[in-house]
Amino acid sequence: MFTWTDRPYESMWEHLRVLSHEDNVRRLLSGDLGRNRTVVITPSPILDKKAEQVAYCITQAYEYYSAADSITINTSPLLYFYGMLSLAKALIVANTPDKLLDDVRYHGLTYDKSGRGIELDKQTALVRPGVFEELTDLTCGFRYPQQSAICLKSILSISPEMAGMYELYYREPARLLYLYQVRTSANPYQIELSFVIPDPQVAYDRIPELSADFDLYPERIHGQALVFRSKDLRDAPDYLRIYKPVVGGQYVVGGLVYQHGDGQHKRYLSPPVSDYISMFILSDAVRYQQELWGSVARGKTTGILGLLTLLISISKRRYPNMILDALFGEQFEYGSPSRVM
Repeated sequence: MFTWTDRPYESMWEHLRVLSHEDNVRRLLSGDLGRNRTVVITPSPILDKKAEQVAYCITQAYEYYSAADSITINTSPLLYFYGMLSLAKALIVANTPDKLLDDVRYHGLTYDKSGRGIELDKQTALVRPGVFEELTDLTCGFRYPQQSAICLKSILSISPEMAGMYELYYREPARLLYLYQVRTSANPYQIELSFVIPDPQVAYDRIPELSADFDLYPERIHGQALVFRSKDLRDAPDYLRIYKPVVGGQYVVGGLVYQHGDGQHKRYLSPPVSDYISMFILSDAVRYQQELWGSVARGKTTGILGLLTLLISISKRRYPNMILDALFGEQFEYGSPSRVM
């Protein structure tokens, strides 16, 4: 669904708030409102209960976001995270036939207490049972192993909307590339990725796995884009996916780095889902590391607040938009009208 609007953020919430009414949720879940939903629940007491719970979660999320929008960054990450939690619960209840709120009581992340007090971008969240693994399963089709550790800086590196500033701040490449063209074929499976870059090393620096699994085509497509063709892959690799930001464009995003056991692993995680982790880490700092967070907010010893402000601005739009898309089973896009002179 495409909507012309000069207020994309407000319009997105207006669409979400259609589901703050129980009757609309009931119609959505029973297949009477959404056109492309794959999960349909027949009229029953559980449908009524789901409608009540989803509507309340949407209402609660909107109030959390509205409150967060009205205050400063000194405390707003905490409220944004609670809003994200409510939206995730709404999606889980709506799109999982056998689950109600009592089945997902915990937010699914915990703190790495040994890392408290260190630089904020090095702090990690640990995966545990709860909302996060259900959300990841619904939106990305997998679950991280329990106790997987995910670092804030790793999350920042997979966000296309803030990649330019990430690279200026850290002086290292983000784990993504702007996509010029993609082609896929079956029997046998092959994926062809094209990027307008000066040389292949740019791609290998950003997504190192390309050097092993892809061949470089000898000629540039259309005289400008380097072409990388997969070798023996049977399916899209776990360490990358194509991602389209809500503001436009198309990117190949590399896998999110995480620690599990004694090893380091990489797996693609949708940037909007990664917002849930980053806001959890920030909310922990707001609640339990006031001295550290106060120092960050004042820019006393680090300027990372500039990146975090950008992250919050991006995540507060793309995360609810992802939930909206997943609830209705279609993509909600917004464009501002303009005039050609």
